[in-house]
Amino acid sequence: MKIERILNENENKITFLIEGELDVHNVKALKSEIVDSIESEGRIYILDMKKVAYLDSSGLGMLVYIKKELYRNNSELRIINLNNAVMNVFKLTKLDDYFKLS
Repeated sequence: MKIERILNENENKITFLIEGELDVHNVKALKSEIVDSIESEGRIYILDMKKVAYLDSSGLGMLVYIKKELYRNNSELRIINLNNAVMNVFKLTKLDDYFKLS
C-alpha cells in the first residue's frame, strides 16, 4: 500500500492519496499515518481512495475508528473517489450513510 500525504494549511485540510488494497495486511499503516497527523482541532481529513482496488472488514473497522477519533478532536473525515466495488462494500454494510458517501 502506498500513502501520500498532502497538507493544505490555508484550508486546514490534509489529503491522503491511498493506493493499493485496504485490508487486514495494510490497515495499520494508514491508521498510524492518520492518527499521527491529528494535531489541531477543526481540520478536515480527506481520504482519496481513487486507487484503492479492494476494501475488507478490517479496512472498514479502521475507517470507523478514525472517524470517531477525528470527531473527538472536532475534526472531520471525508472519503472521496470510491470505485464501484469499494462503494458496494460500504452500501452492503450500510456504512455509506454513516460516512455520508454519495
